[in-house]
Amino acid sequence: MAVADVKIYAGPTEGWVSLAGPAGAPGQAASITVGSTTTGPAGSDADVSNSGTANAAVLDFTIPRGDKGDAGQDGDAATISVGVVDTQTLPAGQRATVTIQNSGNSNAATFDFDFDIPQGPKGADGTGVTITGSINYVGPPVAPDSDGAVQGDMIIDSNGDGWVYDGSSWTNVGPIRGPEGPAGQAATVAATASAVSVADTAPATANVTNLGTTHAANFKFDFEIPKGADGAKGQDGAKGDPGDNAEVYMQPAQPTAKGVGALWIQTV
Repeated sequence: MAVADVKIYAGPTEGWVSLAGPAGAPGQAASITVGSTTTGPAGSDADVSNSGTANAAVLDFTIPRGDKGDAGQDGDAATISVGVVDTQTLPAGQRATVTIQNSGNSNAATFDFDFDIPQGPKGADGTGVTITGSINYVGPPVAPDSDGAVQGDMIIDSNGDGWVYDGSSWTNVGPIRGPEGPAGQAATVAATASAVSVADTAPATANVTNLGTTHAANFKFDFEIPKGADGAKGQDGAKGDPGDNAEVYMQPAQPTAKGVGALWIQTV
């Protein structure tokens, strides 16, 4: 819908008065083009001149040459840093090698090292330990409990310590049973819930998710609840009083105003 004019009602004598002013005279179109560009001497001022007219400008530019710059400073000293260090294990007996590569540049070197190191020779088999019994007192074991012991035998005393025989004497190797663990953490439970409506023909579902841990459970309940049937439409409310000087008309034909200040938006 196009708007042809906007008018205000000034009273029974003046009638409807248009708010639009008179149309101005058409302006003259202007144009700007770039003409020549000249390089001036170093230190001279830049200049722009118009070799055309006021309505058809042709701009000519004069740009001075820059002064000779100062000599550059010496470059920074070269730096060296260590990059990636990688290590591979070779079979026993092979020769160790080291490969070094520069992943940087000549002024900021970053050396990457690759080591190939052979395994050591196999060691001698260790002496095993055999638990041969226990005693009802705090060790070391004495006769007759120690009779017939050979190197590597172990006897557990009443305190839970192990005693190992080395062929001539008994050595306490400490508790065989590990220390008592710390008390478990008391469990806590928290819960949140949310619900969404679904179509009245959809089946209702519920989902429970534990967002916490076993000892600090945080349950989230998500419910899908079928939407109920639409209720009856309510009665329309009473029309409000527009008040004085609040009339607005949007129509092509001239309206009959009721008060000063009414607006008529004339349409076509």
